[in-house]
Amino acid sequence: MNFLRVILILCFAFLAFPEKPASGGKIYKWVDERGVVHFSDQEPGTDEAKGTIEEKEFRDPSSVEPTKDTVIRETSRNPIEYVTNCTFTIKGPKRTGSGFLISSGGYALTCKHVVEDVSNLVALMNDQQEAQLNVLFMSSKYDLALVQVMMPRKMPYLTIRDAQGLAPGDRLFAVGASAGLHSTVTDGVFTGFRTIDTAKGNFIQFSAPLNPGNSGGPLVDENGMVVGVVSLKFLSQQGTPVSGVGFAVPSAQIKEEYGTYIEK
Repeated sequence: MNFLRVILILCFAFLAFPEKPASGGKIYKWVDERGVVHFSDQEPGTDEAKGTIEEKEFRDPSSVEPTKDTVIRETSRNPIEYVTNCTFTIKGPKRTGSGFLISSGGYALTCKHVVEDVSNLVALMNDQQEAQLNVLFMSSKYDLALVQVMMPRKMPYLTIRDAQGLAPGDRLFAVGASAGLHSTVTDGVFTGFRTIDTAKGNFIQFSAPLNPGNSGGPLVDENGMVVGVVSLKFLSQQGTPVSGVGFAVPSAQIKEEYGTYIEK
């Protein structure tokens, strides 16, 4: 074997077996002059971004170990049980909320008000395992936040559908840490879309009972598909207690803010 053949073989080996990618990095978020939100692992130039460039550390989802729970969907007895396996309780100093997975690499959604100004957050999964919870981005427009559950394995995740297809009376389920009780499921029906001036946004109104701890959990249809993120409820009106009036951030706003991270 001559010297040239040795060089060619080594080059082929390098191309066929490239170096393993890094297990983490940084994500950059910015808005261009047209108002379009961008996400990238490459820092934008000063002529690309308008305003502040957000920078966050993350773990590459491709670096996590394969899961032993690949049969979770198949072994779930109904779609809502599967939802509970994709939902977790968020535990922080003097604060409890909920979140749910949107990718096998641990990317997840919750409400901005659940994680804002809180440190040392922990995710309590449905199998009672605890994991560090990193806050990646908080929306400046909606009550939404993108977080990452730091588990060393791939995880089950939920599918997000278009909430505009809902009709009044369609059955919906809210899953979360209602009153601090892990993986509580409550059900109700879809009423309509409401604009709430004090909350600055358009919301899904539904009738499933809510309690402190529900915020950030998924609102799903009978097939277990996410239509929104549980955000708030009416407690009283003019001194009269109100029940069965809950609101969720619609799926369209989820996709607008964090569609890049949703695993299909």
